Amino acid sequence: MGVETLLLQALMALLATVGFAVLFNVPPRLLAACGLVGMGGHLVRFSLLQNGTAPVLAAYLGALFIGVMGYAVSTRYKLPRLVFTVTGIITMIPGIPAYEVLLFFYEGNINGGLASGVYALLISGAVAAGLSTARLLIDTDLRHMQP
Repeated sequence: MGVETLLLQALMALLATVGFAVLFNVPPRLLAACGLVGMGGHLVRFSLLQNGTAPVLAAYLGALFIGVMGYAVSTRYKLPRLVFTVTGIITMIPGIPAYEVLLFFYEGNINGGLASGVYALLISGAVAAGLSTARLLIDTDLRHMQP
């Protein structure tokens, strides 16, 4: 993995995250913070994938990073953490495997469609688990949650 590849991945993740932040009407003063959170999480996931880590584990750890950093940034700006975590997690959504499910089923390849569907569900579950783990680790005051 070269430095050029890492810089290109960082730039593309930053642009994607800031683009979705603009789409979600995040205030302009927060766009840089949203972009950095998303870029950091994407680089964690990308680096792990390049070094042979399983895709599900890489997605989990990238989402965990976004959850922790999103909480830290939200505390700094005194805003809900969702402003930073939702926009930051966009680059980890398994859009291509989800599209492949439809494509494989349309072509009559049931096994390929099921394999892509399971892969997309595993990645999505890992992302959700990473964000949930970050919240459980950081948010020690869970009194607002009803049993």
